[in-house]
Amino acid sequence: MKHVFNSGEIAHIWASQTQQDGRNSQGNFYFTGKTIYSYGSHFPIATIEGNNVFFTLRSYSNTTGGHISDTRRAISHKTIVYCYEVPTVYNNSSVLYDNKKGYLNDTHTKNLNHWKSNIKRLLAEIGNPKNRVLVHRISDLNNNIAQLETYCKYFNIKVIKDSELKAMLKLAKGEDIVNAAKELQGTIDKANASKMKLAVKAYGQYLNLWRKFDSEGIKELSPKVKELCNHYTNARESFTHLRLDTGANRLETSKGVQIPVEVAKRAYIALNGCMTGKCNHLSIPVMNYIITQTTDKAIIAGCHTIPKEDIKYIASLLNW
Repeated sequence: MKHVFNSGEIAHIWASQTQQDGRNSQGNFYFTGKTIYSYGSHFPIATIEGNNVFFTLRSYSNTTGGHISDTRRAISHKTIVYCYEVPTVYNNSSVLYDNKKGYLNDTHTKNLNHWKSNIKRLLAEIGNPKNRVLVHRISDLNNNIAQLETYCKYFNIKVIKDSELKAMLKLAKGEDIVNAAKELQGTIDKANASKMKLAVKAYGQYLNLWRKFDSEGIKELSPKVKELCNHYTNARESFTHLRLDTGANRLETSKGVQIPVEVAKRAYIALNGCMTGKCNHLSIPVMNYIITQTTDKAIIAGCHTIPKEDIKYIASLLNW
């Protein structure tokens, strides 16, 4: 069984849980069982448990940031439980804890303190009359509360014992904050939609260079274009695109997965009528991935949503 993969594939192999371990050639991005790491056991990025994934909120270096982005994209189809301290699996056990109530009380405290610190800071900034632009602060506040509530719901933490945190949550959900959030929600939505339009356009620039294997051109993209490209690839509605590497006789996805042409062709033939319409409950294997359904415009395999136009283009190049 293969154990060394390119960095773009590591997170996808881990997310599929089809084997016990794997790493990149540098050894700085690897997984063992249910947990995936950057640089070592001191930095678990995420631990997977069925359809749930415990995902880090810790700060990181640029390289680890890339590993985190790769991991995040590989689990876009799963339910994410964010936490500052990621629970890990020891001794190859498939169980993360003996029971949810008794699980790692010290870790619970560390995670709750992380959100407490963030919420306290954001409430202070929102209450500061010198801060005129509150859109992002209110959005950050709501995101932190949502992360905290998802975490507590998963671990069945019904009562937060920290009186200061309880008081801050009550204030954050009070009438004034809620009304302010509602008034600004339209502005937030409009800003997000506007940014996504710019991101789609920027990603188009990257995609043209990527399909030409123009790595130098990609490096020369402006920091703003690169930031917008990251925004696009991290969005749930983004597509995974394809290119053909004729020299290596393989297809490559924009998420770093490499597929031999003969494997892709078998999947294309198996899709049959599904290329012209919707199909559900499919089970078509492609390497370590499974095509589960098609829509009018795309096929879906885990976190990959590939436009049918890309597939038809590749098929025309290869005379399928």
